[in-house]
Amino acid sequence: MTPIQRQLFRATVAAVSATAAAAYQTTNHDSDASSSIGEVAVGKASFRLALSGILGSISIACWVVLLVPQLIDQWKLKSSEGVSLLFLTAWLLGDVANLLGALWEHLLRNVVLLAVWFVFADTLELSSAVYYRFFHQNSIKSRPHRNTEETPVFSVDADGVEFTADDVPLLSNNLTTVATPILDGIRPDDAIPSQKTPNPWLHYGAPIVAVCLAGFIGYQFNGDTNEEDRSDDRLPLGPQILGYISALLYLSARIPQIIKNYKKRSVHGLSLLFFIYSTMGNVTYAFQIILYSSDRRYILLNFPWLLGSLGTVLQDAIIFAQFYMYRERPKARSARQMLSEVNDTTI
Repeated sequence: MTPIQRQLFRATVAAVSATAAAAYQTTNHDSDASSSIGEVAVGKASFRLALSGILGSISIACWVVLLVPQLIDQWKLKSSEGVSLLFLTAWLLGDVANLLGALWEHLLRNVVLLAVWFVFADTLELSSAVYYRFFHQNSIKSRPHRNTEETPVFSVDADGVEFTADDVPLLSNNLTTVATPILDGIRPDDAIPSQKTPNPWLHYGAPIVAVCLAGFIGYQFNGDTNEEDRSDDRLPLGPQILGYISALLYLSARIPQIIKNYKKRSVHGLSLLFFIYSTMGNVTYAFQIILYSSDRRYILLNFPWLLGSLGTVLQDAIIFAQFYMYRERPKARSARQMLSEVNDTTI
């Protein structure tokens, strides 16, 4: 959420006033023609402002629920091995800079509260990831093993490599079967059972539609505002600097995650819906700014947030490509792949 939100109402009034003034001046020369042109201009301006407001509301809805899918996935898997802690840390610092900018600029209470929610959600996600990465796994590893030397238990990975249960740390519940007795005639692909693939339309489509609907309804309730605002349209240097710092942190946050995915050759443990919400939030927010005003001064004033939004969309595209390249087949992941994830030291 940008510290420039307070400027939206002022720019709306300015745009409508300018259109009305132009229509009034033209009326002195040709009242009939100018009246018609003025109505069309006002209609176009109103449509752009309404569309900008709807997109902005959808963007806010995306940000509010952004981290929920990732939190749910970590809770189900009892593991955060798939997410980079550097990614979450940089994201948190970016939202902290955003909150400081909002407080510095004395923005509206709703804007500040939303920025506080972002910091709270980031802290919750980072705390969850740290817990599952360092504390939960240690408590599992400290449990005694049930296997005995008289009855060795081992499995075969997709490449036909045998390994014992002691070779595989007990990571989490996502390892459906850590080890199985080897039997004559067993196929390597059957060493680890497959998991049920969720319906993509229900798993992704329904949440996306729900968020868009929530954003549209939110705009209907808050689309018109009469909040008083200052006449000064200049953003102080301090909040502007914080805006660039925030954009830089957002841009650099995904780099550790992209590297981690590449090293593991896997996106297991990452929520695809999390990145879909992120992309939707950034795209709708960028178009909100562009549709709101094409004035050069206004664009330059919002450039840090445009840079952060559109830049992260490009990096999200790389992560989407990794989801496709490293997607899980109908069969479960091979034991060798799981071992590579267990031994991965990238944070």
